[in-house]
Amino acid sequence: MESAAAPVVRRLLVGLGNPGEKYHMTRHNIGKMAAMYYMKQHTQAQWQDVKRVHGEVLVAQTAFKHDDLVDRISERRKKRTEQEGVPYPIVDLHGLLPSTYMNRSGMSVRSYMDQNRFRLKNNALAMNKHDELLVLTDDISLPFGTVKFKVKGGHGGQNGVRDVIKCVATEKFARFKVGIGCPTWFANPSNNGNPPPGLQLNKYVLGRFQPHEQDAMQDLLEYCAALLRVYVHRGLNEATAVANSGDMHTYAKKKKVK
Repeated sequence: MESAAAPVVRRLLVGLGNPGEKYHMTRHNIGKMAAMYYMKQHTQAQWQDVKRVHGEVLVAQTAFKHDDLVDRISERRKKRTEQEGVPYPIVDLHGLLPSTYMNRSGMSVRSYMDQNRFRLKNNALAMNKHDELLVLTDDISLPFGTVKFKVKGGHGGQNGVRDVIKCVATEKFARFKVGIGCPTWFANPSNNGNPPPGLQLNKYVLGRFQPHEQDAMQDLLEYCAALLRVYVHRGLNEATAVANSGDMHTYAKKKKVK
């Protein structure tokens, strides 16, 4: 008797942002931009407006292809992947872009999870087949070009994440944090990366990227997509380690050398 095939894991990637052309290419929408770019690069599916979940939805099955960021660490790692494969070679990928304003994002996430019977794992680092939620969001405490994963925890002042925590009734879900802080804030170690006194944070996050940041946007989105690919097929722990080892600038330099 043949054994049953291993269940395909499900990943829900939520790109946070505000709706409408007014907010296009604003800092607060970088999570949404990263989600859209990744899906475009790695699926053939189209986003569909689903009113009952208050958002745009994309569902596709994605298979691992060789030569991800882990494979590029060394020939040894690449050979190991060729011999052993990856933990999640095939993934049912769910994308969600809430059509609500940022501070009401949780309603969309909860509706989608309920209607699709998502049951999240208790520990996002666990290597099991349970469902996972990854929220893609901007983070003002990180400089532009830096991207980090976060396993769980508080909202850090991000109102979209705050509402997701409230609506799904747990902090135990992972985040993909894309830095939007001005690099000059981080140049002085004594400043600890804090915005200058008097800066209107709301105005800053809703503002558009500076011209030099827009010039680097393609590299940033490619870097985000490469990290997300590691997360989807290798899990949060491996993706976190890769994200901690560099940033957009090191990624872009290696790409040029290659």
